[in-house]
Amino acid sequence: MKYWIIRKWYKLIKKSPIDMPMIGYWKTKDHVEAKLTENEDGETIMIMKDEQYPQPGFPRGYLLFGKLSKLKHEIKNQIFNDSWAMLEDGIPDQEIIDKMKNEVFDKIFQLADELGWQYEIVPPEKMYKPIKEIYRAWTKVAPSERSLKIRDLLCWVLTEDDSYRFRVQDMAEYFNPNKWYYKLFRIDPIKLFGKAIDEITYAEVIGDMKEKQQLLKRILLMFLKDKRIKELFIAFIREVNWKKVFLSKGDRYHYRGKYVKVDRRVLEY
Repeated sequence: MKYWIIRKWYKLIKKSPIDMPMIGYWKTKDHVEAKLTENEDGETIMIMKDEQYPQPGFPRGYLLFGKLSKLKHEIKNQIFNDSWAMLEDGIPDQEIIDKMKNEVFDKIFQLADELGWQYEIVPPEKMYKPIKEIYRAWTKVAPSERSLKIRDLLCWVLTEDDSYRFRVQDMAEYFNPNKWYYKLFRIDPIKLFGKAIDEITYAEVIGDMKEKQQLLKRILLMFLKDKRIKELFIAFIREVNWKKVFLSKGDRYHYRGKYVKVDRRVLEY
């Protein structure tokens, strides 16, 4: 109802996506002066000159285009592309899952260790609130050494690459399985998760990104057919306080520079 009212109002006053506040230094500059500091919650932020909202976290270019780039490339190839190829070849889902859980993840862990990623991760107390909440919930429901390593790699990616983080936060508003009416009508959280990925796919402006999102959906839903993974996933999503993960006004301000229909709930594109 809230979004319906806002949408009607914006339509009445003829508001368009270009009227929404968004980060703007890139329109006229190659770089901008920024001050690295902390907010009242002890989270690392950057205050950027002439920008309305600070940048959550401190994305480091040498990591984003160096170590993190290599790791993301390896994850994409070994987990998503290889899984897709095996699915297309008719290999049973569980056989693919077992290969990914053991052999492939071991290779990714080895590469991550070679890159020395563990020395770059932001301490949990300084993580941005959405990442901190994911870190907390994951730690509680899956405290095994192997699982915690996956947690740390995920939080590292979300910290250093805000394009990934914004999309996870955006999806959370559609996916939040703890809404009372989802519980009342016993909505399957796995189906809800798939629909949330569809929503993010629709939001993408670039065709290549739409394809990536659908690849992500197919592979993640395949993994969730595994009994143990599904149990941990359900426990995790029930534990997360999703309101802490949702996009803030500041997040939306920066997210609007990512070629995504950020305000699709209230504006027509």
